[in-house]
Amino acid sequence: MFQKKSIFVQRRRRGDSFLPQAIILAVVFCLTVVGAGMFIHVSAGKSNATQMAQAPSVILPQAGTVEVIVPINNIPPGSGFQPQMFKKELKPEVVVGPETVRSFDELKGMYSKGVLVTNRLVNRDFLTSLQPVNALTASIPSGYRAIAIAVDATSSVEGWAQPGARVDVVWVTDFTGKNTASMIAHNAKVLSANRRTEAARGLARKSGGAPAAKDDGIPPTVTLLLTVQDAMRVRLAALHGKLSLVLRGAEDTGGIASTGSIQESSLYGDNLNQAVALPQRNITVVKVKDPATGKQEELRFERGYRVHD
Repeated sequence: MFQKKSIFVQRRRRGDSFLPQAIILAVVFCLTVVGAGMFIHVSAGKSNATQMAQAPSVILPQAGTVEVIVPINNIPPGSGFQPQMFKKELKPEVVVGPETVRSFDELKGMYSKGVLVTNRLVNRDFLTSLQPVNALTASIPSGYRAIAIAVDATSSVEGWAQPGARVDVVWVTDFTGKNTASMIAHNAKVLSANRRTEAARGLARKSGGAPAAKDDGIPPTVTLLLTVQDAMRVRLAALHGKLSLVLRGAEDTGGIASTGSIQESSLYGDNLNQAVALPQRNITVVKVKDPATGKQEELRFERGYRVHD
């Protein structure tokens, strides 16, 4: 009987120790299931986020806006167009006119005849159906001509007359027998300096590369955009004198008040050839005879004082 009771106690002890183990196993199982569920949920969320990031953005129309295309980067003159060069944007209706390009279909078979600026509206005035020979010819509007002149540090304003700047052309000559300075062209645009155009300089700066000294330094030649008449005047003047460029301000696009010539005499003012007027003097002359020698002598007096001049 004692042995049966001992066996019963042992079985009871084994049952008591099994219950905590079962509880621990159940808790571990629950935690495993919960962790697996959370992992699946997070993975699915990341996948959806990745798909959303990779999906192309859709521009939803808004009231008072118009969908247009704008260049992603600056497009130099003479360039043909590719779809990847543009992106779609919504712009207010008030800034979108009939001359604004709204879709890439309007650019097919066209070329740029001016610089198309990043994120700016594309204007049809900057487009042409004729493929330009080079970037310079694309920048010459109808009725104008491009003419190159030789310059140095002085005549190019220390090299500041770079592409895109506006200048006046001064002609200094002694062709008439006197040194004369004349303004023979006004508000001329510099198209290139040392064969480097405005668009090329802009792209080089945007790429982060340091410009070469010969590009942004003193150019040996510059090319100006002039009317046909002014281009002939500049070319003829170069045969009989020296040409210099006068740099204009960015906002100064008008004409000038004086168009005449200036001679050397104007450097000295209006009284150059006029005699200098001396102040009036009241001189009294008295003739006296020296009693010792008998010679006659003239004595000069001014305001009661003898003058010895």
